[in-house]
This record gives sequence, C-alpha cells and structure tokens, in this order.
Amino acid sequence: MARFMIHWCAPDPTSQEYTEAIVNYIKGGKSMDEFAGFAVLARQIHPQTGGGVLLVEADNLAAVQKHTYPWTKGLGVTATITPGLSDEESVELEESMTS
Repeated sequence: MARFMIHWCAPDPTSQEYTEAIVNYIKGGKSMDEFAGFAVLARQIHPQTGGGVLLVEADNLAAVQKHTYPWTKGLGVTATITPGLSDEESVELEESMTS
C-alpha cells in the first residue's frame, strides 16, 4: 500500500452544511475511513480554517479519490493529495540508491 496526505479545505468554513456533514460523518461511524484498498491512519481537523489533513494508506490514487469524492463533489471541498513514504520506505529507498 502507498501512503498519501490529503489536505482539504471547505469553500466556506462557516457553512452550516459543511459543519453538519463533518459532525454527522464522525458521529455516524466514519463509514468510508476503511474499505478494501484504503484506510485512514490519522485525521486532524482545523476548524479555524475549515479544513484539515488525513494521512491514509491506499492501494492507488483511485481508492483515495473514492474516499474524497463525496466531499469534493457534494460539498465543493478542495483536496490536495500528496504521495509520501513511511520511515521504513524512505530508509530502504535511500540505502538502495547509495549502495
């Protein structure tokens, strides 16, 4: 699985619809936080900016898009997706490049 950081931001952080969607999602059990090929590792919500950050593991970008789609299409949230490496992957890559 690959790792991705998803930074999201609502178009209007004061939107009642956006706030209710976040609260309802969390209170409802976070149904899309884990499915085949995708898992949320950590979530940080930034109420002062109307956004936040997710760290996820996913088989591919399509799985990440499956998670973000309801938010981006339904509420107009923007999502910046950045691939990354775990500590172990970074060390392994570095060692393979220098040996």
